[in-house]
Formats: sequence, structure tokens, C-alpha cells
Amino acid sequence: MKSALLALPFLAPLAIAQGPIPYSTQADWESYTSGVTTGGAFADINGDGHLDMVVANGNDIHRQRVEVFLNDGSGGFPNNPSWQSSDIDYHGHLAVGDINQDGWVDVAVSVFLGPSGFGDQGHVKVYLNNGGALENTPSWQSNDTFYSFSCALGDADSDGDLDLAVAVGEPYYGAPRKNRIYYNTGGVLETLPSWKADAQDHSMDVSFGDADGDGDLDLAFCTAGKNNTIYYQVGGSMESSVGWSSTDNSNPNGNSCTFADVDQDGDLDFCVSDNDQLSGGAGVFKIYRNTGSGLATTPYWSDHQGYVSAVAFADLHLDGYPELAGGSWWGGTEIYSNQNGIFPNNPNWASSKKSVVEAIFFGDLDGNGYIGETEKNFTINGSNQLFYLGHSPVQEILSIIADGSILSPADFCTNLESGWVSLVHAPTTTLTVNYTWSESLEMGVTNWDQSIGNLVFVRDPLVKVTVTPPTQNTFSPGDLVSFSGHWTSTTNRNERTFVAMAAFPPVGPMKLFDYHTETLSPFGTKDIPYNVTIPNGLPGGFFGISTVAVAAVSGGVVMDRAEFDITIQ
Repeated sequence: MKSALLALPFLAPLAIAQGPIPYSTQADWESYTSGVTTGGAFADINGDGHLDMVVANGNDIHRQRVEVFLNDGSGGFPNNPSWQSSDIDYHGHLAVGDINQDGWVDVAVSVFLGPSGFGDQGHVKVYLNNGGALENTPSWQSNDTFYSFSCALGDADSDGDLDLAVAVGEPYYGAPRKNRIYYNTGGVLETLPSWKADAQDHSMDVSFGDADGDGDLDLAFCTAGKNNTIYYQVGGSMESSVGWSSTDNSNPNGNSCTFADVDQDGDLDFCVSDNDQLSGGAGVFKIYRNTGSGLATTPYWSDHQGYVSAVAFADLHLDGYPELAGGSWWGGTEIYSNQNGIFPNNPNWASSKKSVVEAIFFGDLDGNGYIGETEKNFTINGSNQLFYLGHSPVQEILSIIADGSILSPADFCTNLESGWVSLVHAPTTTLTVNYTWSESLEMGVTNWDQSIGNLVFVRDPLVKVTVTPPTQNTFSPGDLVSFSGHWTSTTNRNERTFVAMAAFPPVGPMKLFDYHTETLSPFGTKDIPYNVTIPNGLPGGFFGISTVAVAAVSGGVVMDRAEFDITIQ
């Protein structure tokens, strides 16, 4: 059932005790098994407006392929990949973005080991997207070799295009090496890096973010055997000396890292997983808080999980405070609720399958939570080129208008997952970014346990609907049908929704019996009793088995529905 009525605005968020995490503990989709999957991301590869799933397989176990699972348009993926690379490697993590600025999402992949495995160095490579399909073999590859488990795309020199930063190191047997950046000029990456860090270490992950709040992207690494580090970008140049270093563990086993504003104070905080497989690792997820004058060098929160791996943030309760999703090897995925920047000592949710988690990422796969065109107008100081949109992930950049002119893809770069845009030229008077985002995020998880596939967890509807059917199911004209509908909010805000009840006969159009608005408090529930008399003189098409449905409707879209059958005789 659909309606042309527009969604009414939501009331202001409220900060109260957190409700349940809106995912089933059992995955809603699982790919084929036998893949040793490490890297993963959601990205619209074929340009049909739906997010696809991109994964890189191999790790240090088997030489395997990069793969794409295409979205069927309803949020579903095939069991087997829709596309595979022709080449095989010991693939690590990947990064997605429009490197050559032609409007299509490209894929950069770290190759951890060379063809001979340990003792043979890998590299980094890029699969360009040619009008909706990735090339079968990478057209760009670094000319230098090294061990690399992770890479990231970001604007490292504030010139409006995506540069490729690479975390370098193999802590099991290899010597420490220097992390590096391959700069982008005119949509083409250099094949030898113009930037290398002064320090040599074993870095396992890398992430871009404006750590010091000065309006450009800085570069963070988490390492094995040394402190986590951040290199600051100053005046369009990335400094090669460490600008920030953690002090809580001098011999960590940093596995993954990411930025997020967890306390909504406008400053990016820094999250790291410190795996304890190697000696010295603490085995914890931890968050370093940004006080506005810089990141603290010791974490304000941590939780012990052992072989911790992936970390990612998403605002699942829609109150402005992102939840933390963390993974571990043979421990599965866990989620910690965020209450005004405070995380609990134990996870609020855990997956039922204990997969070997490597990457966690979020996006709206079925489109049921899309927010239509959102217009963001920025205050301009004449020098800033980097702008955070206030939502992450962002679904699509529709247009960017700077100083009255619409920018082309060659005039800016973006990271949709992190929700920022970086322009070639700083606007001098006005900047408007039009984009779409979603309130209903699915969660993707990669896994290298070859007995389990990659996983997708589908978010519960913002308003869930159940029904208690009548005690009998056969009725005649004049009989009273009594039942109850039950509505439950999964968000930490007031939800205003249309509630509907209708009957769908075997033949002919449906009959709408009720349609009105209800407001649910944060994580609130509402029960609505129905007492409907079956009218006399029904059209013949109503006799037989009819379906009675109750639904929550927002913006003309059915968020959730529940139904039962009755027989009219």
C-alpha cells in the first residue's frame, strides 16, 4: 500500500537510555564460502543508484581475486560475485573513490605479500571504473614494492583530487618500512611516492581525517610495535614527521583505525583496535578523545575483546551520536551503543556467527531510508577547501555550487563513507552542497574464515510493526473483527508516522479502513486496537480469503507492515 502524502518533520532528538541495536544477530545475507576476504566496502559501481559490495580476497593465506556483488535493486546480492578480477594476489584492504575524476567509483587495493608469500613484497594497485564496470586487470600499480595491508584515499595536499596513502609493514617477519603517499595529478597517480614518513614502522591501517580541525585532511596510522601516529597537513603539504603519537601502549598491535566525532563537539575523535595476537598488544578497542585543542594521547574508553580487528561508526539510533561497531578474529561483530559520547563496558549487540572479521562498513542497500535532496550551505572564510557534510556515510553528491558555479567532477573529490568534500579552489563567497543520505543503514562485514561467507545485516525498520490477529479467522457480513496492531520505534528520537489498516480481497481493489498519524517516543511502543464490522453488501470479490494488513508509512513509503488472513463467507 502506498500513499502520496509527504513525510512530516521529526521532532527534536532526545537523549535518553539507549534501546536495542536494530539488527538481527543472524545475518540476512551470506556470500559463498571459501573466500579469504579482507577488504570490503559498499559503493555504486555500475551507476544504477544502488550500493554494490566490493571485496578483496587473499590475506596472507591464498592468492585470490577482487570481487563485486551487484545490488539487485532491492538490496539483495547474489551468492556468487557478479564480477571478478582477472589477476590474483594476497589482497589486503581496499579503498573506493573517483580517482581519475570521471564520475565513476574506482577501487584501490593493497597487496600484502608478493606471489611467493612471506618474504616476497607486495604493492598497491588500482582498478579504474570504465563507465560502470571495473577493468579486469589494474591499469595502475606502484613501481615500488613493499608489504601493505591497507590503503586509503584522501586529499593529502588540498588540491581537490584523491591521493593514495598506503600503510606499509609486515610485523611477523619483515623489517619496518616507511608509510607513503602517491599524489594525484590530473586524475593520474604517480607510480613512485613523493611522500614518505620519516619514521619506519609496521603500519597495518591508515585513515584520513581533520584531526587538528584546521580545515584540511591529516593522516593517521595504527602500528604493530610502535605508538599510533598522526601526520598533520599544513598549508597543503603533509608533514613527514609525526605530529601526534599515542602514549598508552608503547608496543601495541594496531590493526584498524578510523575517525568519528563520537561526542558531537565538532572535533574528530580517533578509534583504534589493538589486537593482542602479537606480544604487547592490549586486545582492546579504544577511543582517543579530541578536546578541541588536540587529541588526548591516552584513550578515554576501551573494552577488552582479544583479537580485535575492524572498527567503524554509524548513527544507528538517529540521535546524532554514532555507535561503534567492532570486529574480532573468531569473535564476530559487536556493537556498542553511544549515549552522549559514552560507551558501555560491554557490547550491546553481538552477531551469532563468530566469523573472522576484517572490515565493517555501512550503507542503505534497499533505499528504504533515503533522505531526498539535502541542501547544506556553508559559512565561507575564503581559504577552506575541505567541508564535512554532517552525515556519514553520504549516499550521493548531487551537486556542488561554489560562488554561483556548478562544479564538475574534476573540481572536487569526496569520501562518501566519511562524508566530506574537498575542492580544487577555496570558494570566496558561497558554497552549497546538495546530497542524499540515509536513516536506515545496512551493515556489511568481511570475513576470512573459509567456512563462512561475507555477511550483510539488514537494519530493522525505523518503526517496526507486529499484529495480534483475531482468535478466529472465518467471518460473515455483519461480524466484528477484533485485533491489535503494535508499533515500536527503533530510534532515540520522537518518530511521527502514519499508521494504516487495510484489507486486500482476492479480487478487486483494497479497502482502506484507517489512516492517521501517531507519534512514538524514543524507543517507544504503541498498541492500537481495531474493531471492524464486516459490512453487508460486500462486492463478490471480497468473499474468500482476504489479507488484512497494518503498516507504518513515512514519505509515501511503507517502512514496515504485518498481516494476517481471514476468510469471508
